[in-house]
Amino acid sequence: MNLKKWRVGLLSAAVGVAGLFVGISDTHAANYQFDGKSPVATHCNKTGVAEKTKPFSLKLKNGQKVTGKIYLMYSTKCKTAWSYVKLDKSLPSNMEINGIVKRKNDKKTYSCYSKGGNGMIEPGQRNCYSAMVYDYKPNTSYASATAYSPKGFYNTGKPLDNTDPY
Repeated sequence: MNLKKWRVGLLSAAVGVAGLFVGISDTHAANYQFDGKSPVATHCNKTGVAEKTKPFSLKLKNGQKVTGKIYLMYSTKCKTAWSYVKLDKSLPSNMEINGIVKRKNDKKTYSCYSKGGNGMIEPGQRNCYSAMVYDYKPNTSYASATAYSPKGFYNTGKPLDNTDPY
């Protein structure tokens, strides 16, 4: 009888220790079919609607102003979201703008610069789109944009704004 109690006690201790390791292990972002994919290459953009938008305005040290909108796009067919950034005028020299989409539930993030996006907005350009995140229930996402000035307007990325989540 004592041997049986000993085995049960040992088994309980082993399960408890294993539970500690499982409980403190890192959590990872989910990986869905369209995560990181291009909305254009997958044709998800064909059913894309702008669920949320946010205008922005950035005054530069030289007096120029950069204005535009951040769009949180959503594909009704693919159930995905992506960031689309559109400027009112072509981007001036010495700047780059990156659009970002972030799934709130697990913090999965892609940008225009990510594989699946079409690259950051560079001087002379007016728009970019990011790779996608799966955004169907219970997931929610938001879009944002960041401006970079590698040659002097400012040293680090300057957040422009975020859309509300959808």
